[in-house]
Amino acid sequence: MSKRDQIFNQAYQKVSAFAFDEQVVSVFPDMIKRSVPGYDTILKGIAMFAMRFVADGSRVYDLGTSLGAVSLTIDQAIGQRGVDIYAVDNSVAMTNELNKLLSSHKTHNNILVKTEDLRAITVRQASMVVSNFTLQFLPPDSRQAVCVGIYQGLQPNGVFVLSEKIASSQNMIDYYHGFKKINGYSDLEIAQKRQALEDSLKPDDLKQWLSRLEQAGFHTIEVWFQAFNFVSIVALK
Repeated sequence: MSKRDQIFNQAYQKVSAFAFDEQVVSVFPDMIKRSVPGYDTILKGIAMFAMRFVADGSRVYDLGTSLGAVSLTIDQAIGQRGVDIYAVDNSVAMTNELNKLLSSHKTHNNILVKTEDLRAITVRQASMVVSNFTLQFLPPDSRQAVCVGIYQGLQPNGVFVLSEKIASSQNMIDYYHGFKKINGYSDLEIAQKRQALEDSLKPDDLKQWLSRLEQAGFHTIEVWFQAFNFVSIVALK
């Protein structure tokens, strides 16, 4: 069981930039469940899309895998299908911990952990690609190329599930902060976390994401989930 996220519960003279380091890894499951509205529902939706779209013997890419929640959810959902699931993350702390978790976890398919920048990954022979709150951490000018690479690496009838924190109105941001308070975060924690993320998380608005996916070539693009300023989009090739 992960520890409770208390990283920002004391006042700092200077708030360091947010990083997926050992400290974050130790509390990550608690952090994401208390910080991302509808996280469990999103995982269930990804499982449903996997059951529908993942083809036998194909590849699945989990870009920004963190501790492998998406990879393990897909593996459990599809059963033995001879699929290679590529769990990619650029955080050594995350992939080290994921490898430890997998060493004691029986899976139906191959889960291959890769410590790489997802911009360096070439997607090939994929029937499904998932990016769950990851592209928001890339420089904005690199996001279109990543979407194009995902489209090109998908098989016909392949699916891309993209979840993102989006730029939105101040009202929606305030509602989201209220959600975090209900989940036990203090005003101090919320303010300092927001400050820590300022330089590393640059959200785009929903219209821009939909336009990117259309320009990449996807023919059916729909928002299937939204809560406050968090969305998940399904795009079909």
